[in-house]
Order: sequence, then structure tokens, then C-alpha cells
Amino acid sequence: MQEKKKPNFDRTKSTMKNIRFEDELLEQIEKAAGKGNFSKWVKEACARRLKNND
Repeated sequence: MQEKKKPNFDRTKSTMKNIRFEDELLEQIEKAAGKGNFSKWVKEACARRLKNND
């Protein structure tokens, strides 16, 4: 059996999730986040929402 190749970076404390966005919402997020900042923007928005729900 072939061994899986591990990436050169440590991601042991994170999990990749697939998520579907409506086209209009996605366009708004991409515009607000700027080039290359999509994941960071979404994670910060989620963290802000969780903080405000306390």
C-alpha cells in the first residue's frame, strides 16, 4: 500500500470543510475580502459572529 504524502506544513489543529455560497453572497465576500484573503475574511467573520452571540 502506498503511503500518503504529508504536506510540509503543520495543519494538525485545523480541518478543511467544503461550503457552498450563493453566487451573489460569494461575489460580495470576495469584493470585501480582497485578493488572496477569502479564507481569512470568512474565518474572522465567523469568529466575530460567535463572539457577538455570547
